Amino acid sequence: MISKTHPVSVRVADLKAALSGLGKLIPRTPSLAVLGCVKVEAAGPRSVRLTATDLDLTLSIELPATVEKDVAPFLLPLPRLRELLTGLRSDEVVPLGPSIKAPPYSEFPEIPQVRTPGLTLPEPVVTSLLRAFACASNDPTRAVLRSACLDTSGKGEKAHRIVGTNGRHLFSSNSMHLPLKQSVVLPDHPLWKWKPLAETRPWTLRLGKDKHQAEVFRMEGQGQDHAWSVTGRLLDGPYPNYRQVIPGPDQFTTTVTLSDAALEAIMRLIPRLPGKQLANRPVGLHCEKGQIGLLARGENDEPWILHPIDRCEMKGPDATAFLNRDYLEKAAAFGLHRISMSDEMSAVQFSRGGDLMVVMPVRAIDPNRIERPALAPAVEQFAPSTPPRPVVPAPLPPKPTGPDQPTKAPKPTPPAKPADPLVEARQQVAEADEALLSARKTLKGVRRSLYAARVQRSEAKRELGGFRGLLRKLQRGRKHEAKKAS
Repeated sequence: MISKTHPVSVRVADLKAALSGLGKLIPRTPSLAVLGCVKVEAAGPRSVRLTATDLDLTLSIELPATVEKDVAPFLLPLPRLRELLTGLRSDEVVPLGPSIKAPPYSEFPEIPQVRTPGLTLPEPVVTSLLRAFACASNDPTRAVLRSACLDTSGKGEKAHRIVGTNGRHLFSSNSMHLPLKQSVVLPDHPLWKWKPLAETRPWTLRLGKDKHQAEVFRMEGQGQDHAWSVTGRLLDGPYPNYRQVIPGPDQFTTTVTLSDAALEAIMRLIPRLPGKQLANRPVGLHCEKGQIGLLARGENDEPWILHPIDRCEMKGPDATAFLNRDYLEKAAAFGLHRISMSDEMSAVQFSRGGDLMVVMPVRAIDPNRIERPALAPAVEQFAPSTPPRPVVPAPLPPKPTGPDQPTKAPKPTPPAKPADPLVEARQQVAEADEALLSARKTLKGVRRSLYAARVQRSEAKRELGGFRGLLRKLQRGRKHEAKKAS
């Protein structure tokens, strides 16, 4: 049942997931009260649309709900919505209705309507777009680099590119053809990393103009139990000439091809290496005699320690380059298994198929001061520990029963070989590392819950203080009236 004061009812699990995305557009202290609210409106007899905006981007989410007929749109502050979810189970239903503390619905910013035919972006294009956003700049003074460019200037069947860069590393994907009339520059935002949005496939892109004739876009997707759309303005101005920083194939002297297991080992080893606090967070990529390893140290006056990774397919002379570890970890996460290098001062290129990443090197102090302790390759350290398969003995032949058959003594069973203690120790260290990472994630969740509880407690204290002040005023008024009466 729904009431007139609460004309919308939504399942707690659906609303909680939606608020995690809507909250990425609403700051803790919005400049305007209306920008701290979520617009609630009926999208159909059994669905509701929730919308939030920061004036640059607008997110709308449609959720299954029970909606009263002819319900008028209303606004709800985001803290109020989160408060309604407190203490409720995921399978429960939360009623929504207008709040007297919310601004009028008419004050909510107008959202541009883009009704042009949509362009379907398949899975490879969406993945390349998300990777380009991940490589975009965070510098507020370089707005054009805080974006991903869908570049259609290339000539050929699959010459269009999706590009993202921050000036220190660049991602480019060019195995596609986009039916666009001109290049498009989409703004970057933390919203693109929102899990329900990032995992939806495919996406639909619509381009149009708002009432001020500014070029706008609308990106849409359909999840399992929700639909979303992101609307915003395209960035003006030309995108930088990124092609001039992509090296040609003749500029490299050494090429290394890694296995998927080596890429996985690099991703798991980098967070454990010392030197995170050093400037540019350096780590060395060392290729020597068909082996690849990483160089790291805790302080600048210490030698570089070589951490072997795995054997590799290597062409060319030995080579070493020092990079920002975050960029190296990102290239491994993208699955870019071919590494092209020349010298310590030149860019390093990671590639796979039509995807490539160009990373600028960082300057290292005493790059040739290297120590090589006897460490196990990272591929062996992080190899999954699989229990040995039980050996099923073969069936014994039937025993002879004749009186003339000789009796043979059974052969002694050879003793089982003891397990290698070094291998067991490595497995235990790897399991301990995994447990430590899991504990850190749990601790972060507990800290977030504790922070939310503190915020609720402070709000409750504020409200209680207001009630106490009101009570004192009433008491003083009664005393004053009593004195007058006496």
